[in-house]
Amino acid sequence: MKKYLIVFITAISLSFFVGCEDADDDFNPPNYVTFAANSMNFGVNQNSSGSVEVTIFTANTTGSDRTFTINVEESSTLNADSYDIPGTVVVPANSNEGTFTVNVTDNSLDDAGDVLVLTVGGGDEFYSGAPLTLNIAKICEFEPVGIFINNSGWYEQEYNVELVAGATENQYVVKDMFAAGTDITFTVNPDYTITVPKQNAWMHSSYGQASVTGRPGSALSPCTGEATLVLQHTVSAGSFGTYPEVLSFVSAATDGGDTDGGDGDGGDADGGDGDDDTDGSEG
Repeated sequence: MKKYLIVFITAISLSFFVGCEDADDDFNPPNYVTFAANSMNFGVNQNSSGSVEVTIFTANTTGSDRTFTINVEESSTLNADSYDIPGTVVVPANSNEGTFTVNVTDNSLDDAGDVLVLTVGGGDEFYSGAPLTLNIAKICEFEPVGIFINNSGWYEQEYNVELVAGATENQYVVKDMFAAGTDITFTVNPDYTITVPKQNAWMHSSYGQASVTGRPGSALSPCTGEATLVLQHTVSAGSFGTYPEVLSFVSAATDGGDTDGGDGDGGDADGGDGDDDTDGSEG
C-alpha cells in the first residue's frame, strides 16, 4: 500500500510542475511603465547648476524601440525657467529600461527647496505607475562666524552679537548673548537643525541663575545667512517661557542696537514679556 501511495504523490507533483510551466508560457506581461522610484533627492549649489539621471522601467520587452512621454505635474513648485527635461524617453528594443536627465539651474530656487513632480505615459494602451517627486535642495556655503544682528524675542529689540567657532566641529559660540561674560554655545547638525544644550544664560535678581535650552524650530538657513535659536528660559522655580533669537549675518558691526546683551542687566526680572511666571508655564 505504501508503494502505491508514493507513486500517486509523485504523479500529482509532476502534473503540478507541468501546469506551472504551461502557465508561464501563456503569461503575457502587461503594458506597464513606471519610474524606478517614487521620490529622489538632490541638491544644486547656489548660483550654479546640477543634474540627476532618472530611470523608468516597463513590465515587458519588445523587438523595437518604444517612446514614452514625460510630463510635469501642476503640483510642482519649481519654476519652469529653472529646469530642463526632455519631452520623451526611449526604451530601446529588447530592453525594459530607459533613462533621461533632469537639469536644474539656480536662477530662482527657493532657499527652502523646491519640488518637481513628473509623470510618465505611453498612450491609452499603457498603464502608468506613480509620479516621481524630485526634492531639490538649494546648497549654500555659509560659515556662521562674524558679527550678527540679533532680533531678540527675549529682549524684544535688536542688538549686535559676535559668533565664533567652538571647540568642536560644527559648534559655535554667541559671545555675551544675554549678559556680559556669559556665552551661548550651539551645534549645527547635518540637516541644519540646531542643538542648544542647557546652559547658564543670565542672573535673575530674585530667582538666581537662569538657563536656556534649545527647542524645536532652532535651525540654520545657510542661503539667507540666518540662524534661529528657539530658547526656553528657566530658573530653579520654573520657566519664563520660550523665545526666538533670530541672528542675521552682517558684513560688519553697525551702529544700531546694543551689544551688551540687550538691557545690560543680564535679563529682565519679568522674563522679558511683563509676566513674572515661574510656575513652569509658557511666559
